[in-house]
Amino acid sequence: MKIQQHIFWTGYQNKMTKSKIFNPQAKIYANVDRVIQHIETGYAPPVLVEVDPSNACNHSCNFCLSAYIHFAKYKGTETFSRAMMSREVLMQLCEDFVNMGVRAVNWTGGGEPTLNRHLKEAIEYCGSHGIKMGIFTNGSLLDKRDLFETMVDHMTWVRFSIDAGTKETYNDVRIAKKGQDWDKMLSNLGRLVEVNNSKGKKIDIGVGYVVSPDTYKEIVDFAKVFKEFDLTYCQYKPEIIIREKGGQQRSLEFWRDEVQPRLDEAKEILGDKFQVNGYKLEDLALDREKFGRDYKRCIGSQISPCVGADGHVYVCTNHRGWKQYSYGNLYDTSFQDIWTDITKRQRVMNQIENVECFKNCTKLCKPHESNKAAWSIYKTLDDKKKEKLLQEQKQIRKEIKHPDFI
Repeated sequence: MKIQQHIFWTGYQNKMTKSKIFNPQAKIYANVDRVIQHIETGYAPPVLVEVDPSNACNHSCNFCLSAYIHFAKYKGTETFSRAMMSREVLMQLCEDFVNMGVRAVNWTGGGEPTLNRHLKEAIEYCGSHGIKMGIFTNGSLLDKRDLFETMVDHMTWVRFSIDAGTKETYNDVRIAKKGQDWDKMLSNLGRLVEVNNSKGKKIDIGVGYVVSPDTYKEIVDFAKVFKEFDLTYCQYKPEIIIREKGGQQRSLEFWRDEVQPRLDEAKEILGDKFQVNGYKLEDLALDREKFGRDYKRCIGSQISPCVGADGHVYVCTNHRGWKQYSYGNLYDTSFQDIWTDITKRQRVMNQIENVECFKNCTKLCKPHESNKAAWSIYKTLDDKKKEKLLQEQKQIRKEIKHPDFI
């Protein structure tokens, strides 16, 4: 039976897709100057850096992409013991971002970023120097950390990770404690929206939903609850199977028969607020070994690395906690010095790129879509193509939202 394209696959025409926010391929072209610089010299300042201020979390989601960081094998290691980035390291990192011309920062984890008491200072510093910022948060500590005004004044976007449509499921799958639960999340989300609206809707606020066997039944409930909030989007994305868990990919039938009809209904409810990650439905059922990559280099990670709370500068978020994929540690060397060491970075990348089909990488890794576009540029780049791409870059940056968040 021929499998139809479903709404997990947003598709793209040439360089642009219908989504102006979730569009990694278009964003490669929006930052093509950095891509070309890396291709030609081996060095370009990152466009975006994913930063984990904390490896600790006040929730414990069973589908968390970073859950493996807390596995027993990491006890006694830097990744486990350095659960919180120190103020000294965090602020020096921010200074390096400014000096290097980093365009954007995602505060993420690892853990819950707002658990780091120094995050507010870091946000204010980066914001005052023109760096764009976004944050993934469970939202439970925004009031305690006095972050509402800071976020609206300095951030570009805020996304609450929710992953449920009812109080009972939310508290169950997140193992959320009283005071950091569904009620607190709704209260803080409402307050952030209120502050944002009072300032002319300066930032985009969205909510995220990881679709898994524990959550898929409430896809529609989620849509009904959050359509009532003044949000930019409600995003659904598939659970990513973590190799350390020894988990199995969900069957195609699960995505087609159980998930897809609920997403169709959610789309009707949410209208323009409805967003999904752009994956082919049939790809979601493939094992990692069968998931082909038609590119030979991971260029996306070379303009968008990850900095862990343990101080390691990792290839990407999918390799956090794996020291063999670290370029160096901020507790020993500055980010700027680590990034300019092209020889060491390439030595680390050889462990990934020279392994058949990137078999040590997560199947639906974050750089996957951006790598497709970057590889196309790499294969066809010449002086004429370079000039054309650089001319088009400015227009593409106008046509999509948040162009630096690859």
